[in-house]
Amino acid sequence: MDRKVIKELMAVLYDKPLDKNSKTLLVDRRKELARLENITSFQPLGIYGVCGETGVGKTTVLNLLNDTIKSFYIILSEKDSKEIIIGDLLYKLALISAQAVNRGDKNKVEKIIEWIITERTETSSMHGGINSVVSAGATKASSVSRKFNVYQAYQMLGELIDILKNKFERIVLIIDELDKEKKSDVLQILDSLKHLLVQNGVISIISLPFSIYREYAQDRLRWNESGNLENIFKDMIFLEPLKLADVQEMLVKRLKNYPDILTNDAYQEIVRFSDGNPRDALWITQQIILDNTEARKIDGSIATNSIKKIVKEYMKFGRALTDIQKKILMKIALNPGDRSSIANSLENEVKPQTTYTYINRLIKEGFLLERNGIISVPGKIYFSLLD
Repeated sequence: MDRKVIKELMAVLYDKPLDKNSKTLLVDRRKELARLENITSFQPLGIYGVCGETGVGKTTVLNLLNDTIKSFYIILSEKDSKEIIIGDLLYKLALISAQAVNRGDKNKVEKIIEWIITERTETSSMHGGINSVVSAGATKASSVSRKFNVYQAYQMLGELIDILKNKFERIVLIIDELDKEKKSDVLQILDSLKHLLVQNGVISIISLPFSIYREYAQDRLRWNESGNLENIFKDMIFLEPLKLADVQEMLVKRLKNYPDILTNDAYQEIVRFSDGNPRDALWITQQIILDNTEARKIDGSIATNSIKKIVKEYMKFGRALTDIQKKILMKIALNPGDRSSIANSLENEVKPQTTYTYINRLIKEGFLLERNGIISVPGKIYFSLLD
């Protein structure tokens, strides 16, 4: 392959969220977008979650929301503590708001920006001074560290939301990157912000970890009883992994200028590796191309050999599998199923109780994947099992 071609391939296969300028590359998210747009158009208020596995496309969906209602997109980046996250939310929202409000309100917003910068600078300087003293041998220096004034931040966030509501009547706050945090931290932050976010004319849409959706779904099914998550979230939308055919369609769309670079067999191997995760599909396709820069075309055999080599290189840092574990994994790789059917298929080789124990352990360690009660071998693990 020509160096220029390789460079262009890396660019079109680079994993970054789609936006309205690249919407033509989107596959299989119309239903989720329609649900979110119904929420922003018709719901009077509330906090709503967008959940899914890492790399499945939550940020893309948030980017592509219809902006018929005034929306404020906030990407959180400072996450040292709950207080810092709230401060980051206030700062990012104020920065965007300063460009959207009238001159009188802009002065108020700029004062909020100035306050948050001063507060963060003084807090950081205090911590820096404390650290230098501690390294010199002091043991009680932390007692003089001034904490970030989260209560004043709450007050200013409330004032900022009031300014925006007075200007636009209805607003949508889209808050991204909370899905990277621990479930307990996310819930603590949202619970503390609930009284500010849950008010008429304010719709908040937040990216969340997959574990929160699982608990929310269980809460919703309880009869005559509300769970903790229902006290925060009005509704949640779950992004399923893509169908394998959709993963291939995604790659074909990106490689439209190079339709012959991958054979259909090569696509099949990439799709198998991805398990429906767009990020994994894009990453492994890049790796295969970089591993075969001399090839004019990549077929199934080339793709398989590259994936095996790449996976085994990463897995050598993990723990070794026992013979029984390998036997269970190979059986499931050939015939995915529920726990009972897998135990029955192995009963002449492994005791059922042992099979159940190993399945649970292998799921926990990431060697098996469970979706909707069906257990399968992830693509990455499948290729590591091949000779």
